[in-house]
Amino acid sequence: HFELMRALDKEAGSLKREVDEMEKKIVLDTKRRKRDNSGSSQEVETARETLASKRQRAHQMAGEKVQISEQAYNLAENYINKLDLELGKFEEHLRTSGEFSASGASPGDQVAAKPDEEWILARVQEYDINSGFYTLLDEDDQNKTYSVSESFVVMLEGARLTRGEEVYAIYPDTTSFYPAVVTSAPRRSASAANGPVFCTVQFHDDADETGNNPDRQIALQYVIRPPEEPGQDT
Repeated sequence: HFELMRALDKEAGSLKREVDEMEKKIVLDTKRRKRDNSGSSQEVETARETLASKRQRAHQMAGEKVQISEQAYNLAENYINKLDLELGKFEEHLRTSGEFSASGASPGDQVAAKPDEEWILARVQEYDINSGFYTLLDEDDQNKTYSVSESFVVMLEGARLTRGEEVYAIYPDTTSFYPAVVTSAPRRSASAANGPVFCTVQFHDDADETGNNPDRQIALQYVIRPPEEPGQDT
């Protein structure tokens, strides 16, 4: 199909140049004969017939290109649909054979989750890959379980953060995430070379009665970038 379209393009380009040259020649010849008061010659009439024929051929080629384009589109669409079907069959085979592994948090992992209005610390109980929903245990009260869409679950991986970056962090002595800003880049404690990495933040609306907003050190694993929620403007 594409070879044929290239051939038509080449022929159409050549035909257009011929038509342009013939039109110029006919216009000049017509002006000359009008100036000389001479009648239309057979040569001019023949040229006009040839020009009409070439224009008709150009119109025909345009129609052929449209047809070929539609055929190529339909062919590509058929191949894409066939590929989607084969990939679906292959994925189903992997699922039934137990070889399908999904990315995401595993049972026992701690995650940030938004079961209601607030982001909280939770622990994964299970993940249903077919529905895309997690069953989570509330870390503050493990008698509470939630079914939460993967769109509202963030894995705690310890992001690379810089000073001034807006984040969500767990407020000290709670299991809830609140908006904050990084005031010092994450670093490991000098007294514990193999200990956890901490990030210094200031929480929004955390100022005391004197207006001082204290720096608070939070374990890096409990500091996340503001999650992009479905339907949220970016």
